[in-house]
Amino acid sequence: MRDRVELVLPDGRTIDYAIQISPKSRSLRLKLSARDGMVVVAPPNLDRHKLLSMVAAKADWIGERIAGFDAVRHLITTESAARPQAFDLPALAESWRVEYKPTRTRTVGARIEQTGRIVVAGAVDDVEACHAALRRWLARHANMALSPWLANLAEPAGLRYSDLAIKNQRTRWGSCSTTGRISLNCKLLFLPRDLVRYVIWHELCHLLEPNHSDRFWMHLRHFEPAADSLHGRMHDAWKAVPSWAQRGVGLVL
Repeated sequence: MRDRVELVLPDGRTIDYAIQISPKSRSLRLKLSARDGMVVVAPPNLDRHKLLSMVAAKADWIGERIAGFDAVRHLITTESAARPQAFDLPALAESWRVEYKPTRTRTVGARIEQTGRIVVAGAVDDVEACHAALRRWLARHANMALSPWLANLAEPAGLRYSDLAIKNQRTRWGSCSTTGRISLNCKLLFLPRDLVRYVIWHELCHLLEPNHSDRFWMHLRHFEPAADSLHGRMHDAWKAVPSWAQRGVGLVL
């Protein structure tokens, strides 16, 4: 079940968003994307008045994200409907061409055929399946690149993490669990090297301080003296990620 509601933002603009009732949902979730706008997913037993109030309480956050989407929406309408022919990975100083080979199989896979060239093969007329295959390739490539990068920063600093997971996270560039397991977003490869390094140091410092207290920032500035300016640049870093690698933005309320 889905209906649509209007929300007035702090700057006076009005946006239209969809409410989707999901029996599987246990909490209210906000999903935003430059292509699809905003969808609120809610459990069936949540009072509608409370739902609207919870969404309205996040109007500032929503307004900031919508403003950012406005800056790149003109790219989404054309790029999202097409299969990428090439892309760059600034974090690794790499450029890749993508070729598509149709085969009789119903699945789609992506592999490196030679340096700088990726072949996507299978049911390549399915654009979203091609995007998904490239996202899987991106995750594998990120694992090979970010694993030694993390180790090379952590070991000389005497910081020990328990494990590394490479994910395609919707809302985070990285995370660190209480058990010392670090997760890094494969989309980091689209960012400049100094921002990737900042994210890695950020998560490593959570091994010392699990929160964002003054002590945490003290540790981070010790390992990364430019932490403050890099932190500011991360606000718009998602704009560097092409639409085929994006999976929307979500927030649990």
